[in-house]
Amino acid sequence: MILICPSCYSHHIRINNYGRKAGGTIGTVAGTAGGIVAASRGAQVGATVGLTLGPAGATLGGIAGAIIGGLIGGSAGCSAGMKLGEVIDENLLDNYTCLSCDHSFSINKSQSQPPLPQLPN
Repeated sequence: MILICPSCYSHHIRINNYGRKAGGTIGTVAGTAGGIVAASRGAQVGATVGLTLGPAGATLGGIAGAIIGGLIGGSAGCSAGMKLGEVIDENLLDNYTCLSCDHSFSINKSQSQPPLPQLPN
C-alpha cells in the first residue's frame, strides 16, 4: 500500500508508531517486574535442582532461574505492549506524518487513501 498525504499528495510519509514504542517500553518494564517476582520461584526451583551438584550448583541454579524468569517476563510484556500500542496507533493516533508538508494524519481500515487531484485536460 502506497501512502499519500491527504494535504499535499506527497509520497514521502513517515510512520510514527508512538503507541507501539511506548507500549513496548511499558510492557517490557511491567513484564520484567512480573518476571522478577516469578524469578524468585524460578530461583527456588533452580536451587533445588542444582542441589544435586552441591552448594555451588544450588547457587548457579538459583541465579540461572532468576535470570530466565526475568527474560521471559520482559519479552512477554514487550510483545503484549507492542500489540496494544499497534492498536492504539491504528485507531486513536495520527500515526503518519508527511515529510514534505509536516501534516499528521491517520488512515482508517474502512477508508482508503484520498483520491488524487484531477489534472486539467
